[in-house]
Amino acid sequence: MKKSTIALALAMSAVAATASAAESTTTPSEAQLVEDGRKADQQVTVTARYFRPKLTAKVKSDDIQKYYSSSKVDLVDTLNIDDKSNSPELLFSYRNMKLDYLHFSTDGNANLTNEPVKVNDYEFNGNAKTDLDFDYLKFDVTNPLYHTDNLNVDWSYGIAAMHWKAEVKGDATVRKSGQVAYNEHRSESVDFTAPIPMIGFKASAALGSNLSAHASIAGLPLGSYGHIFDSELGLSYYPVSNVDIQAGYRIIDLKIDHDDDYGQFKLDGPWAGVRVWF
Repeated sequence: MKKSTIALALAMSAVAATASAAESTTTPSEAQLVEDGRKADQQVTVTARYFRPKLTAKVKSDDIQKYYSSSKVDLVDTLNIDDKSNSPELLFSYRNMKLDYLHFSTDGNANLTNEPVKVNDYEFNGNAKTDLDFDYLKFDVTNPLYHTDNLNVDWSYGIAAMHWKAEVKGDATVRKSGQVAYNEHRSESVDFTAPIPMIGFKASAALGSNLSAHASIAGLPLGSYGHIFDSELGLSYYPVSNVDIQAGYRIIDLKIDHDDDYGQFKLDGPWAGVRVWF
């Protein structure tokens, strides 16, 4: 009887120790709870954001260039493109994995009579309308680097896929052997797609029981070939346990410089959103 009692006590102690260890490894710190705005068993999030960025877009290539000039084409100034637009963004996460999708779209109208622009093999030298679309998809996996009760520092790895398309419609001249062959109303487009691996870091800090701040940067330096960086600063306010209201500032900067080809695409501006935990 005594041996049975001792064995039972030891078994209960082992179960309690195992449960305690499991709890210590799965229960996040106070700072993580505040930053996440959730209970430990809520691992799926959906975030809807409103992004209002300013556009910078410059390019020099055989596909699009100024006639009589080898300089870069500032798409915003040359094609009179609206450099600000509303950009919806959706983010989904499961545990430490996150998928981020952003769409930016704008347009412009310009008279290119005094400053013709060559798109593919056509010289646009009259009234022209431009539609510009940018899609950005990023997937990353986050891992803990340094955690305390009030501060979390994580690192991440993943991949980003970018696609931008500029379509120009208007009066165009077709040249053959350097001479004007005929004029017509044309629609020409230039596409660019780039999948790029990314490494990042994120720090978040609790500012109170229902407020936190975060800063993050992810990207890849390409040396003389350019770079890609995605960085942001933000605040999160938690009115209830599974919802937080967010606001901040974000910069997405892509630059490619290789041989005679050059491209820069940058979005930077404020954002606001709501995140829900399930």
